[in-house]
Amino acid sequence: MGLFKTYTDRPLCHPKNKIVAIEDRFAFPQPVTLVLKEKIFSFSGDDFTITDVNGTSYFKCKGKAFSIREKKVLYDLYNKPLLSIKNKLMSLRGKLKIFDGAGEKVLVTVEPQSLFLNKKYLINFTNLATGKEDYIEMKCDLVGCTAGIFHGKEKEGAPLICKIHKKFDAKLLLTSQENYYIEIAPGVDSSFMMALAICFDEFKNERQRD
Repeated sequence: MGLFKTYTDRPLCHPKNKIVAIEDRFAFPQPVTLVLKEKIFSFSGDDFTITDVNGTSYFKCKGKAFSIREKKVLYDLYNKPLLSIKNKLMSLRGKLKIFDGAGEKVLVTVEPQSLFLNKKYLINFTNLATGKEDYIEMKCDLVGCTAGIFHGKEKEGAPLICKIHKKFDAKLLLTSQENYYIEIAPGVDSSFMMALAICFDEFKNERQRD
């Protein structure tokens, strides 16, 4: 049953301390749900905007939304680069690295923890809210439709701080478009969670290519 576990109905928990890997201003005091949408039949690598469920813009991104085989940079709405993901400096089957906006300093490492289907990932970072090294765990379902992100280890009762889930829509059945909802708890860096959502989708695609 563990292979098909989903996290959609699990409640989010407010972490004891803020969780910040990119910038504190994106750790909002209220929960937020952001939507990652892929443009249908878009092959140009055009920029795209990340919004909430009401269409309010939160971030901009340069590069195809669902391919980290090309360099991708996440920006705020004032065009300040926040983080970058670059193919040439990472291995999808090993440790993945997320850099600062300039692409020079490693901010986050994501490392598979399970040999079977890579369903569990350990994410290490410096928590800017506490100044200490910290980690979170990302657990994925077998088919790549949902993921839960925990501040600590799920099996030890760690709080669920973010949920990623694909929205099933009849309009998308005849396309290859992927839309994800990212539900983020208060006090959690939403730019950090968006980067992990993009990585989650690429990990899923990598499993499917295998």
